[in-house]
Amino acid sequence: MPNSSRYLGRQAIVDRQQQLVAYELLFRSSPANFALVRDDLLASAEVLRNAFGELGNVDVLGQFPGFINASADLLQDAILDQLPAERLVLEILETVTVTEALLQRMALLRQRGFRLALDDVIHLGPDQTAMLPLVDIVKVDVAAVETERLPALMAQLSDFDGILLAEKVDSREQFERCRDLGFRWFQGYFHGRPVVLSSTDAP
Repeated sequence: MPNSSRYLGRQAIVDRQQQLVAYELLFRSSPANFALVRDDLLASAEVLRNAFGELGNVDVLGQFPGFINASADLLQDAILDQLPAERLVLEILETVTVTEALLQRMALLRQRGFRLALDDVIHLGPDQTAMLPLVDIVKVDVAAVETERLPALMAQLSDFDGILLAEKVDSREQFERCRDLGFRWFQGYFHGRPVVLSSTDAP
């Protein structure tokens, strides 16, 4: 009999006191804690189906919001109309091309109650700068930014009034450095590797 279980990855996001504030929801197609994503839209749709259907959003998220990768296609997809906007943070992938239509869609999604985040930020170019007024959270990939360049990037973001989140924080030293630089939220192996949930064992 084929395995009919549904799978979902979940990684903790914490605040400066290392208290849980959110989860990132990740595509998983098996109990193995990695994923080969061939299509961003299909992967995100599967995550949403499992988080808010097969596994049940209360079990998966509890009282916390869920971050999910959002390609340009997902941002335009009608599936978002069927979801509880207040439960989700849409992480705009670094591969998204900025257009006027995209910026208008981002503004509309925020009006509907979604929170938006910029994902994997390593510099502030024209695209990131254009999207910055429309997002609530900026996720900085601290593993991909040279240590000596991180303070300059934080200075560029000093006028941003949303939440600065350090991702790929894998050691206490990284956590303390990022906290001292002014990051408010943190995600990475130091605070927990992704956990794979299934339809048979979601807590």
